[in-house]
Amino acid sequence: MGVYRASQTFMTLPIIYTRFSQATLFVPPTPTGRLTPFVLAKAKPGVDPEELARRIRDRTGLKALTNEGFADLTMGHYLGHTGIPLNFGTTVILAFLVGTAIAGQTFYLFTVENLKQFGTLKAMGLSDRGVVGMILTQGLVVGGIGYGIGVGLATVYGIFAQRAMPLLAFFLPWQVLALTGAATVVIVVLASLLSIRRALVLEPAVVFQGGA
Repeated sequence: MGVYRASQTFMTLPIIYTRFSQATLFVPPTPTGRLTPFVLAKAKPGVDPEELARRIRDRTGLKALTNEGFADLTMGHYLGHTGIPLNFGTTVILAFLVGTAIAGQTFYLFTVENLKQFGTLKAMGLSDRGVVGMILTQGLVVGGIGYGIGVGLATVYGIFAQRAMPLLAFFLPWQVLALTGAATVVIVVLASLLSIRRALVLEPAVVFQGGA
């Protein structure tokens, strides 16, 4: 009767478009006897979908949802009844820990290699607050550059990957960018703690020593 180009689904279950009478032959009977999980309806022009959903609930006693409500219900099901949050959460935590360790090692090595310079500045009267400000400024600048490069590369990859594979879904809301930026700031601050401690306990007399 026709050809339908379907988008790739999240699950691997097949999708069949057929008459309801034919569908009853494919689907096994359920304990409640209901074979229709939901019915798709469209509001007339000028009718508020939220108001229409409320009227359907009041008249039938069944659940009626708008597009946004149905999307929230679906996401809530996957988040509450599948292992997706655990898998992604583990990945995010590991990335956070690895990023903190690498950034901390980099900042620490930078501080160790420039102890004489920090000692010179402290001998010239630079306060500990000034040293902390210098290290944090360096970390925030490096973190901001890394954040911009990382988000830019991820966005470019998602756009080109979606063009090469039209069935691939790419969605980057502002909440992800905000949370990533906040995580970057936390990583920078945590990674700078070791460097700050090494610089604060530094004695200005190290400038006049032969090696440090």
